[in-house]
Amino acid sequence: MKIAVLGIGNPLLGDDGFGVEVVKKLSQTLGESPDVEIIDGGSLGIYLLPYLEDKTHLIVVDVINFGGKPGEIVKFKLEDIPAYISLKVSEHQITFHEVIALMNLLGIKPVENLVIGVQPKSNKWGDNISDEIRRAIDKVIDEVKKQIEIWRSNAN
Repeated sequence: MKIAVLGIGNPLLGDDGFGVEVVKKLSQTLGESPDVEIIDGGSLGIYLLPYLEDKTHLIVVDVINFGGKPGEIVKFKLEDIPAYISLKVSEHQITFHEVIALMNLLGIKPVENLVIGVQPKSNKWGDNISDEIRRAIDKVIDEVKKQIEIWRSNAN
């Protein structure tokens, strides 16, 4: 089993840095593990693909505007995210929707996956992560750890 925990987002855009903050803190609390790779995906876009290609299990952490209250947490599967590719002028414009589409095209399909998102309050340039979102960090880390343990116990 090869588990990846991928935090994505841009820390320069306020709450959008949530996923990156989660994986930073998770790497401090979880420590080294032979079956778990913690990935600060930032805004790597297409450059995430090599990190994901050999993973059997994937957890993605990000802010997701789903119309909830700031700091509210939602969980779902990658298959629930629309996968599409649109015209770009630069590889820096690749969204996670397109990363999923490229994963599908390349046959990168983890056996199990989970997306954990939090409703952002503000994604303004130069803002810090809002208090509501900061309070969700430990809750999401607990969810990530729980999911890893579920997968490990199911493998035995």
